[in-house]
Amino acid sequence: MRQYQGGIMELALKTGSLLLIIVGAYLFKRAGLFKERDYKIMQVFVFNVTLPAAVIHSFAQNRHDMSMLWIVLLGLLGALIPLFVIFFVTRRETAEHRTFEMLNATTFNIGNFTLPVVTTFMGPAAGVPVVMFDMGNAVMCSAGSLVFTKALLHLDDGDGPRPSVGKRLHAAARNFYTSAAFDTYVVMVILLLAGISIPQGVVTVVEPFANANAFCSMAMVGMMMDVPELADDRREMAKVLAWRLVIAVVGSLAAWYLLPVAQSARKIAVICMFAPIAVFATKFTDMTLGKAKLAGFSLTVSAVISLIAMAVLCAVLPA
Repeated sequence: MRQYQGGIMELALKTGSLLLIIVGAYLFKRAGLFKERDYKIMQVFVFNVTLPAAVIHSFAQNRHDMSMLWIVLLGLLGALIPLFVIFFVTRRETAEHRTFEMLNATTFNIGNFTLPVVTTFMGPAAGVPVVMFDMGNAVMCSAGSLVFTKALLHLDDGDGPRPSVGKRLHAAARNFYTSAAFDTYVVMVILLLAGISIPQGVVTVVEPFANANAFCSMAMVGMMMDVPELADDRREMAKVLAWRLVIAVVGSLAAWYLLPVAQSARKIAVICMFAPIAVFATKFTDMTLGKAKLAGFSLTVSAVISLIAMAVLCAVLPA
């Protein structure tokens, strides 16, 4: 009993420390120590340095079972299917509302949030299923959600000439190959399938950057936070959070009962389904609607909810 209580206390303290980073970064911004758009600097550092380093470190330090590829499929379908469901269910809403919901209610913030949270709670070995989930999610997160949303809602159809199919495909491909995190995932999968191990020297070099991923990611979330002023914006955020809850519950049930992987991996897959809004969703919302603040605040609220949900799931689900 004492050991169990000690584990719960340690988990609570770790949860509190991550929340403290988010709140601290937000308070620093409110005090004027960070400017409104300074989170973009942190985004560049996280996306291009600490996240790729964390992915490499996870792959190098832990064994990989090929059955984990089922979790890649879960990550892909968990982000893809809800997008089409939301498209059909919201057909009577305005294009602006549908765009916001389709972009922010579907993809998952795995590398910048779930990976550091899960490895903080459960240790470095727990990062392997998280990374596998993000391989599938990254297809939609890096570009897929924007491409499908634009196509389904005809967002590119304006007064001017429509872009050619070639230009659309090139723009979609560019979102993939210019993403350092996505490129890292692709390289790691190739090494995995080829049975090639990452040299220990590489692990030693990337380890300090990988260790910084949790702090930098949580600080970035806090720096993006801004409370929306309009009631309509708050209603849109509530819809997105409701959609994400439904998706998380349905997806987690599928992960727990259908995935043919070890119970410990299924537990982590369930936790991944409760991940918050992806940072890319904020970028895409800014590009299409100019509502970066609303998307950023929605991300922050969902991150706090997800952090608490993940801590509970870590405590109650059997390993």
